[in-house]
Formats: sequence, structure tokens, C-alpha cells
Amino acid sequence: MRLISYSLAIACYLFFSLVLPLRIRRSCKVLLGLLLAAAALKFPAYQVFGGSFFNPDLPAPVQPVCEAVFCALVILFFLALIKDLAWLVLRCFGRRLPFSCGLRHAVFMMAALAAGAWSVFQGMRVPDVHREEAAIPGLPAELDGFTIVQLSDLHIGPLFDRRWLEQVVEKASALGPDLIVITGDLVDGTTARRLDAMKPLGKLRARLGVYGVPGNHEYYYDAPAWAEAFAGLGVRMLENAHAVLPGGLVLGGVLDPAAKRFGLPGPDVQQAFEGAPAAPRILLSHRPAARGIPAPGVALQLSGHTHGGHLFFLRPLIARFNGGYAGGMYRTAQGGLLYVSSGTGLWNGFSCRLAVPSEITLITLRRPAAG
Repeated sequence: MRLISYSLAIACYLFFSLVLPLRIRRSCKVLLGLLLAAAALKFPAYQVFGGSFFNPDLPAPVQPVCEAVFCALVILFFLALIKDLAWLVLRCFGRRLPFSCGLRHAVFMMAALAAGAWSVFQGMRVPDVHREEAAIPGLPAELDGFTIVQLSDLHIGPLFDRRWLEQVVEKASALGPDLIVITGDLVDGTTARRLDAMKPLGKLRARLGVYGVPGNHEYYYDAPAWAEAFAGLGVRMLENAHAVLPGGLVLGGVLDPAAKRFGLPGPDVQQAFEGAPAAPRILLSHRPAARGIPAPGVALQLSGHTHGGHLFFLRPLIARFNGGYAGGMYRTAQGGLLYVSSGTGLWNGFSCRLAVPSEITLITLRRPAAG
């Protein structure tokens, strides 16, 4: 409901900022207003015509077009906001905005539509490999150079289908990692509808196996059933639990806070590492920040959830709702490292990226430099 309200508020702002000032017929202004409202009502349209707010079943060409138009609406809103702020500043100095109102607004609309189409293309493509290094205190010498491939926010569903996942799996496995981890939001849909599309996960290959944690979206579609299905595909889910890896690493994973809404336990880092030996700890948590997360004693936390903010100008807003984390490597107040993936895929309800590329992340562990 909040997303619908925000979308309609954006459409109203655009109508008053960009449409009303135009010197065109009233009927044309009404038509433009209706087009803005139609773009803003994407989510109710998904529910009515696609059967699901989160996971609409629409013909292949339809949903990408809807996503591009909606993204253009968001981009246009920020262009209009910048224009109006510039108008206020210039007015204080007795000056005006350059160019005519009609030309200026037409350029804004065309630029937003072009950027919206590009952002959907960027969001849906198979991601490139992004490389990071993490200095881990106490890392045994023999583990210097240990590699972890992180996949996150696959959101397998109408847009990100089996063929897309097959390409991601092939690309990730070709890196020859020691370990593969998946930090939540693997799927959008029930096991009955999406299990076949998820089967390429069974071809992931890493020397020490594949581990994962659930994200909030798994709970919308029966997380226990999916945990069983993932296990059958060779993905060991760490649900407030840990695994001791050969060589001297402890890998822990926690549930997502959304679990509590479905009568399940929430994330519990203490339980996850209960009984673990004294060794460098890596934590898998879908969300970068939650109660007790980031946690002290964790050398490296791997998370997702934020999608990097989707659009570069949304990153500060997304970070505000995620403990200050949007994407990239951080040093936490608890003394550890936190890497937040920008996501391998995207939520099917907002599949747009602008200057925030998707990623298959290759993290190499290093011993800290001496001194």
C-alpha cells in the first residue's frame, strides 16, 4: 500500500511540476496526467493482471516495458525535483531557467524514458564478476588467498528465469572458488511453480561446497519448503547455525527478521556460533543490519538485500533504511568487515539499475599486512 501511495504522490508532483506549466490544450494536459497515473499504478496492475504484487505472471515483453516506464517515472521525478530547486535558487537572484518550458520538459521526459529502458536492460543482464579482497585477522597462512564467490538476491521468477540462472551458475563455477555462498532472496514463487527454474543451482561447484541463508522473500513462499528444496540441490542452508570448514574457518548463517512474521525464530548470531571453535568467523546475513547485526567477533559479514540502491541517486535513501549500508565493503563499528552485494539479480517488482551494476562477487581472503 505504501508503494502505491508513494507512486501516486510522484505522479501528482510530476503533473504539477512538468505538465501544468505547459502551454498546451487542456485535453492534452489531462491525457498526460492520465499517462502519469497509469505508470504510477504499476503495482495494482501487477496484482490484477499478473495475479501477484511481488511475482506477476505476465507475457515476457510486457513486464520489462512496465518496469522501464515505472523506472522512467522515478527518474523523471528526480529530474523535476532538481529543476524546481534550481528554479528557486535562480529566482532568489532574479534569474530564470534556460530554454523554454516546453523544450526543457520534453528533454526531461525523453531522457527519463531512455534512462528507464537502459536501466531495465542493465538490471536483467547476466552480471560481470566483481573482485574484492578482505584482510582477516588470525587467518591461517595456508588460507591466504582463500576465495569465496557470493551470489545474492537472485529472485528467480518471471524475469530472472532458468536460462538466466544457468548462465550465472556457469560463470560462478568457472571461477573455481573454494566456497560459494548465497545470501538470501533466491526465489520469488512457491516450490510448485519455481523449483524447475531453480534446478541449475545443483550445478554450482566449489571445493568446499555451497552454503546459503534465507532472505525475506523466501518467507513469502514457504521458507521451510524451500530450505528442503535447496538442500536437495546441494545448497546447505545455515539457519542460526554454523559449519566448521577445513583449514580453520567458521561459517555461520542467520535467519532473516521476516521469519518472525511467520511464527519462526528471528536472526540469532549467538545461537549461530554456539559451540564453534576459536577461529576466524564469517557470517552470512541477508540484511546488512538487524538486531544484533553486525555482531562483534565476526571477521567478515556477507550480506545483500539492498540491491545497491537500484538507481545511484537512491543509494543514500536505501542506506538510511539498512543501518547506513547500501553496497560495497565497510568497516563496522564492531570491528569487522561487512561486504554488501549489490545483488546478482533483482526483485521482479522493480528490476531497474542505473550506475549500480549487478555482480557475481569474488572475495579473496588475505592475512593482514605486518605492522
